[in-house]
Amino acid sequence: MDIVQLKYFVAVAESGSFSEAAEIMFSAQSTVSKQIASLEKELGVQLFDRSKRKVSLTVYGDVFLTHAHNILDNYSSMVKELSAITTQDNSKAIIRATTAMLPYNIISLLASFKKECQWADIHVEEFESEDVLKMLKDNECDLAFFRVGKFDEEVYEKLPILVEKFVAVLPAKHPLATEKSISLAQLCNENFIFCRQNTCMHRNSISACHTMGFTPNIIATSNHASNIFEMVAMNMGVSLLLKRGAEYAMTEHFSNKVVIVPLKETFTIEVALARYKRHNHTKAAAAFWDYVKEITSHPL
Repeated sequence: MDIVQLKYFVAVAESGSFSEAAEIMFSAQSTVSKQIASLEKELGVQLFDRSKRKVSLTVYGDVFLTHAHNILDNYSSMVKELSAITTQDNSKAIIRATTAMLPYNIISLLASFKKECQWADIHVEEFESEDVLKMLKDNECDLAFFRVGKFDEEVYEKLPILVEKFVAVLPAKHPLATEKSISLAQLCNENFIFCRQNTCMHRNSISACHTMGFTPNIIATSNHASNIFEMVAMNMGVSLLLKRGAEYAMTEHFSNKVVIVPLKETFTIEVALARYKRHNHTKAAAAFWDYVKEITSHPL
């Protein structure tokens, strides 16, 4: 039994005629008859009732038609999927990122990979964390750097890049600004400036405060550390940021206006590279994944 025989069978079953099936299949009627006869011999059953002018399916033929359709549908899907793999541009990889990439040396990582694999065509864009995982699933990108929050390990796989600690960002004249470290609980009565809502950073910052027994009074949000620093410098409130991101935002402009103070408690967020398990990955995307996997034992 082969795919061609199944196509002949379906053509006869749907047309009710060997001659019409021959036209559909661009073949001779004798060829159609031979194919069906061969199929019936192999199966050991009669598929068609030929006693009348218009042929009809027997009970065996009725059962076989359902399976024939399923087999042909699966065959068609397989051919399309294989064709997609064959025609995809294996030199290209689209990478989405949710982190501010510079503090984590991700740009350096991309540059070193590009130097080693000059054939790879890498495209990088920044998006929000809730978006990039959906983009992976929808095949809008090949890989994604993101701060790990909700993560379905059945659907995605990840390579940990680093674990970042939260720090407090205070105005330079704040009573706690000269401390070597503080407890987050000491800020329970402060106004807070957090990262934008609906982000992993925002949720984890609130969770950290709840862990310490208080609900933060959030007076402003921003998706840019420099804006948060500006508001802290103007004594509007205090903030929680990741250590590297905060240190990167600490430019000369803020050096006398804002201080970064470590927390006594350990609140962290993991930064990782993710991909969707069920997609066929381009050669460039697979090469970058393997490259990152090799160096993940050496923190960035």
